[in-house]
Amino acid sequence: MRERILNTIGIGLLAVCFLIAIARIVFIRFQSKSSVDGSKVVELRIAHWQLENGPRAAFEALANEYSRRHPNVRITQIPIPERIYGNWLVTQLVGGTPPDLIQLGIGMNDERLARFFTPLSELADRPNPYNDGTPFEGKPLRDTFADGMQGGYYPNLVEFYGVPISGKSFRMFYNLDLLREITGSERVPQTYDELIALCKRTQEYAAEKHVRMVPIAGSKYNGGILMQALFTSQTQKLRERLTPTGMLVTPASMLADRLLHKQWSLDTPDAKSGLTLMREVAQYMQPGFMQLLRDDAMLLFVQRGAVMITTGSWDATSIRQESPFRIGVGSIPYPAPDHPVYGRFTYGSIADAEGSNAGTVLGIPRDTKHPEETRDFLQFLGSVPGGQIWTDRSGWIPSVMGTKTSPDAAPFLPNPNGYVAGFSYLEGGADVGGIVDSNMHNLVSSYGSVDRFIAATSKSYERAWVSDLQRNRRAQADIVQRSDTQVASFLWLARKHPENAEAQHKADIALQGADASERTLIYTNMVLNSKANNTAP
Repeated sequence: MRERILNTIGIGLLAVCFLIAIARIVFIRFQSKSSVDGSKVVELRIAHWQLENGPRAAFEALANEYSRRHPNVRITQIPIPERIYGNWLVTQLVGGTPPDLIQLGIGMNDERLARFFTPLSELADRPNPYNDGTPFEGKPLRDTFADGMQGGYYPNLVEFYGVPISGKSFRMFYNLDLLREITGSERVPQTYDELIALCKRTQEYAAEKHVRMVPIAGSKYNGGILMQALFTSQTQKLRERLTPTGMLVTPASMLADRLLHKQWSLDTPDAKSGLTLMREVAQYMQPGFMQLLRDDAMLLFVQRGAVMITTGSWDATSIRQESPFRIGVGSIPYPAPDHPVYGRFTYGSIADAEGSNAGTVLGIPRDTKHPEETRDFLQFLGSVPGGQIWTDRSGWIPSVMGTKTSPDAAPFLPNPNGYVAGFSYLEGGADVGGIVDSNMHNLVSSYGSVDRFIAATSKSYERAWVSDLQRNRRAQADIVQRSDTQVASFLWLARKHPENAEAQHKADIALQGADASERTLIYTNMVLNSKANNTAP
């Protein structure tokens, strides 16, 4: 009897929930078909993976302000977890049901961009109407971003496909309360030796107090940031030796060429020193950290299980809001040139303004049902007023010039003082990353060592660079073939309308992009052919 009553109650509750859901759908449909001042209400959807504290509130504030200015437009954000974002996005694009505005990055490549997204180069070359009344009134949209809007530019496609709305940088976060308990001071480490000294003192403190605590909260993500940064400090001079004079960036194909012809390897003194640095700092993270996720490291830190954590500026708001203690922020402490062990391979601290294109890039899919409204909202997001709302509500660095950085975001402004970074051991591509990841335990575990890691990876590491280079060659060949029609169209327009400065500019950009793509393809072919023939390209 009792079981029958409980079943009846359960069915009744299920029916009520079903009716409420139906009513909500009907209400939303009614709202979307209702009108404001005689105009049909337009529903825009924006999809992103920024589930941290701050961005969702910022998107909500931006949507509310835009709707205040445009009462016939309502905006809904769709936050999707990172783990499923790529698969979810591809499903939406292939099915022809994408949101109106999509964050680019996860699950994206040049082929999908060219097939599913709307080029925004025309938008980038035009003034942003939402900047009227600001110092950037009348200036092209791309000239109003700190990075020249390069975060949304895809050189292989010779097009802008997105508008970046946020800056980014890496920092170390400290529990100031613990720092004072352990050291008697709240001064954060300024040098690498000070960082190691704090790690050792933290271990001593944990033993004295009989508490479970590690110096650095690690995970594959967070530990990877710190270890890669330290590694690149040791390849600064090596990168210079491998790269022709005047080049600030060493292409992966050139690194592959130098690797295949024995000009560097993981056993090169510079790279080996970088691996030694990685192993040294890894000993101060929790055991097994390379098997943990970003959220695991964050949880350990906010629960006072670690004194510090390395992560990006995008986690700052979440850390501040979720930590029951005061937070300190500092740059990653690199070894100095006078360091007795690591100094001979480095020029010094790395300028984190170098290569720091803006992020949180938003693009418009071709299948949006509201292209004009979406373009207009995207312009608002990339304006001075929009950028101000973004940084004020998210606590993140703004990408739009002319906005005043919020006090919370100020410590994360990129520092232009320092030297160009060296190269990472991961720059080859996905196969190289897979080999390194699968053997990382040979480097960072208690039983590991630098020599053990090198011995385990040396043969497969070189083969992985070759396979990544072969994949890149196929992709580059497709890009070159696809760009032929585009270049021909721009050239025809430029010759047909010689008085049109915009047409001339686009033809020049297209030619430069096509030339760069073809040169990259030719060089990649030379490297692979020379490897096959065992000759120098």
